[in-house]
Amino acid sequence: MASTGNIQVNRESNLIEAVAAETISDWECVQRVQKGETAAFELLVQRHQKKIFNLAYRMLGGDYEEATDAAQEVFLLAYRSIGQFRGEANFSTWIFRIALNHASSRRRNLKSRRQKIVALDVIDPADTHTPEPAAIVEQRETRKVVQSALNTLSDEHREIVVLIDMQGTSYEDAAAMLDIPVNTVKSRLYRARRALAPKLAPFFGDRKRL
Repeated sequence: MASTGNIQVNRESNLIEAVAAETISDWECVQRVQKGETAAFELLVQRHQKKIFNLAYRMLGGDYEEATDAAQEVFLLAYRSIGQFRGEANFSTWIFRIALNHASSRRRNLKSRRQKIVALDVIDPADTHTPEPAAIVEQRETRKVVQSALNTLSDEHREIVVLIDMQGTSYEDAAAMLDIPVNTVKSRLYRARRALAPKLAPFFGDRKRL
């Protein structure tokens, strides 16, 4: 039977680990993984899995199962190649580039298969506020409309809209992820928004953000 003293020590140790997990940088996590501390990769997954999944979901036509598989594959690819990461860019930029390339490749392989649109419930499980049923239905319908419009775009225009308008990525970070100039990011976004405007106007009026 553990003594009270041991229990207290364990609690303090867990608290220290929790605090460290909040303060350690992505780059420090990467360095630990490269030294063999595989548990540090779990922290990277926890930090980035939601955005990686949402990116895959939008890029893969709103297919929940495909996005789930793709997100898992992205982290597997990142883990296998993390030894090559040297910190020249942010870890988030690096893994988003992997995610974009993988999602685009997977999407090309899906073109011959039936596309399905699945409403994504993005309610944060940590959020204690639960929307009313009518609001949930409206949110799901809105996502379906947006996803249908996104599906009409080319890959390069879709990824720009997802990154800038849906993920809140800066022009500079998007340029780094896609390995293109910032001006190219802006021009692609402009053309993508123009293509989406007539499809979304009946539902959203003059809104510019998705």
